[in-house]
Amino acid sequence: MAKWFIKKVPGNSKVDFLSLGINEIEYQILLNRGIETKEEILEFLKPNPRNFHSSVTMKDMIKAGNLFMEARMKKSKIRIVGDYDVDGVMATTILFLGLKGLGYEVDYKIPHRIKDGYGLNLSMVEEAKEDGIGMILTCDNGISAHEAIHYGKKIGVKMVVTDHHEIPYLEEENIRRENLPEADAIINPKQSACRYPYKNLCGAAVAYKFIHYLYTVQGKIQEMDSDFIGFAAIATVCDVMELKGENRTIVKLGLNRLNQSEHVGLKALKEACGIKSDISGYHLGFVLGPTINSAGRLDSAEKALKLFLTKDAMEAKEIATELRKLNGIRQQMTQDAMESFETQINQSIEKGEMFCILKDETIHESIAGIIAGKVKGRLNRPTIVLTKGKDGLKGSGRSVEGVDIVQEIKKSEEFLLGFGGHKMACGVSLKEEDFEGFKESVLKNVEYSEAELEPIVRVDGLLSLADVKIPFIERLNIFAPFGNGNESPLFGVTDLKISNLKLLGKNNNVLSIQLTENGRIYQGILFQGAEEFLEKYEENKTRDYRLDLVYSPKINNFRNQMTVQFEVKDFRFR
Repeated sequence: MAKWFIKKVPGNSKVDFLSLGINEIEYQILLNRGIETKEEILEFLKPNPRNFHSSVTMKDMIKAGNLFMEARMKKSKIRIVGDYDVDGVMATTILFLGLKGLGYEVDYKIPHRIKDGYGLNLSMVEEAKEDGIGMILTCDNGISAHEAIHYGKKIGVKMVVTDHHEIPYLEEENIRRENLPEADAIINPKQSACRYPYKNLCGAAVAYKFIHYLYTVQGKIQEMDSDFIGFAAIATVCDVMELKGENRTIVKLGLNRLNQSEHVGLKALKEACGIKSDISGYHLGFVLGPTINSAGRLDSAEKALKLFLTKDAMEAKEIATELRKLNGIRQQMTQDAMESFETQINQSIEKGEMFCILKDETIHESIAGIIAGKVKGRLNRPTIVLTKGKDGLKGSGRSVEGVDIVQEIKKSEEFLLGFGGHKMACGVSLKEEDFEGFKESVLKNVEYSEAELEPIVRVDGLLSLADVKIPFIERLNIFAPFGNGNESPLFGVTDLKISNLKLLGKNNNVLSIQLTENGRIYQGILFQGAEEFLEKYEENKTRDYRLDLVYSPKINNFRNQMTVQFEVKDFRFR
């Protein structure tokens, strides 16, 4: 059962929130998200490009700019090396189109997930040298490519890194120091020596900053493609960056641009996905993003990249249609894999394992992370899913709030060929014969309790159903787009009566609930957990069916009739 917490961050008496055009509930929602000062509130409510921090403050920005000026004078060929996820595709798009627009001779290479693995490697550097490339520019990777970058420098290729991942470090005698590759320039705001105030940009946003700087110093900022901010917004949402500060500004401005853009690839993708309204944050994270990602999972991410580079509407339509088909295949593969793991999942539950480690060598390695995320969500346990890789087993892990999955597996690193990631996600590889030892070691070294793994629901406040009107819900849109760090507002209400339950949807997995508060009837809807609700409902027959709810208020528009609907997010029978 989830723990419910009512957020009640205290406000600053010096902030006159009414003068900022918000009411007390809206001010509390902002406080609950760490938005406290007048300046932060204005930046949140009215994002403006003037709020962006100066790119010059990023470490090595000027140095990288000078290298590119020199490369242009020498007419040196540049190769961009990206990544196969949405962030990598968008970063490569921004850099390629941006450099082309400035007259550079540039091409690109996106690693194949299975053939090449993640990031820059030795063979790519060797290939670049053979192709007469004078400079390699990485995006969304490179900060850990020590060997490849060293080799590139050795054979006379200039190496410039743009990345956003955590900086690798060495620890000697309990002293930790950054272990940076010996590139000619490294642009990554997470470097300790970087003065850039905002550290949580995605790879495409870092690429955007670099291109913006180049256009600025070359006096061509008015010529920079306005779609670039939209591409950075797609990546920011799909890479699950916190939607606060500069990231929120990028996404808000980016969505505005995406909904005005005449970009042929974007229009084809929107049409293929059946989006008839304006693009929202939801569409980026759950419709467009997965469709773009499908190329890198099941084929080559360069296919998705071509969608954003082509100017041919017919070609764009063909690529977008193919990506949509690939995404459908990926969805079916995921469903089949979840079914194949059912026995292992149940065994893990029966054994009371605090860390779920699953193995199936038949599943496609590209969906291991998706499966891990789904199992983690179901069990609320850190989860690793392993399948067959090139040299043994390879897999991905996803964690829960409060458990650093990298630190957990680091305790068992003697069984691993390699691992990396961050608190909430990781990648691992190991020999087949070490699987049992690894699993046993991870389970043995768990230091957290079951109580610590209980899910947490954070509620923005208690709010009677009677106080929720359509204008109130419409006002909540000032907080959009929603996502990591800026979740859709949740409210709690106590002691409701319920009746008239009805299952809806083609799979009978959506539950319509009639809610009664102080004699008035309201409409509730439950999209996830209908089966659990019905079970609890049967158990509480003798208790007059009274319950407490956590809900998200929505507007239901049916046959042009707008009504308030309460989307149930969690519940407790009394």
